[in-house]
This record gives sequence, C-alpha cells and structure tokens, in this order.
Amino acid sequence: MIFIKDGACRRQRRNMKQILSVFMKRLAIALGLAALMIGSLLLARGEGQLIGALFLGYFAALVFVWNMAWRLWRLTYMQSGGKRQMLWGMVLRMLVLFLVLLVAVTISVPVFLVTALGFLVCYGLALFLLIHMNLGKK
Repeated sequence: MIFIKDGACRRQRRNMKQILSVFMKRLAIALGLAALMIGSLLLARGEGQLIGALFLGYFAALVFVWNMAWRLWRLTYMQSGGKRQMLWGMVLRMLVLFLVLLVAVTISVPVFLVTALGFLVCYGLALFLLIHMNLGKK
C-alpha cells in the first residue's frame, strides 16, 4: 500500500515538473513580447528611462509566481500542513510587493505607475497561462 502511494507521488511530482517547464517557457515568450511592445511605446514617448521600472515590476511579479510554484511543488511532497505553507507564501508575496512599490513611489510617480503596470502585466499573463493550461489547452 505504501509503494502505491509513493509511486503516485512520484508521478504527481513528474507531472508538476513538466507543467512548470512548459509554463515557464510560455511565460518567458509572452513577457518578451510584452516588454518589446511596452518598451517601444516608452521609447516612442521619450521615456526610455522608465524601462528599468517596467522590469522591476516584472521582477516583483516573477517573485510572486516563483513563490506560488515553489509552494505548490512543496505541497506535492507534504502530507499535511498545506494551509500554513500557502498562508506564509501569501505573507511573503505581499511583503515583497509592498517593498517594491514603496521604493518605486519614493523615486517618482511615473516610476511607480510603470512598475505597477509591469507587475500587473506579468502577473496577469502568468495567471492567464496557468488557467489556460489548467483547462487542458496545453
């Protein structure tokens, strides 16, 4: 009986690894295209110095996505305590977001707005891809 559970856990971890690798490839392509579009828009407006703020927003969102994926990966190994893991993950994500946006707003309002835009674009794309892949349209 224990061997059956262990085999199921291995299969579950292997499937999670395959899904996450496909997800990260698709997210990288989507983020590259979004950065190209938003970056060219910023350059056309003469605000090329804000491209770094865009990448700061991407970085904050990628920390969110990585933390969620890592916590989900850990949950495949654990038998209990998943609720606590997810709550700690949420606290960490909110703290990172607060710190990044606080730094951006202390620099200037345009930096804050572009950072928030980068965060929303990256996090929105990640959630869209996760939902899309979860519905079986791989």
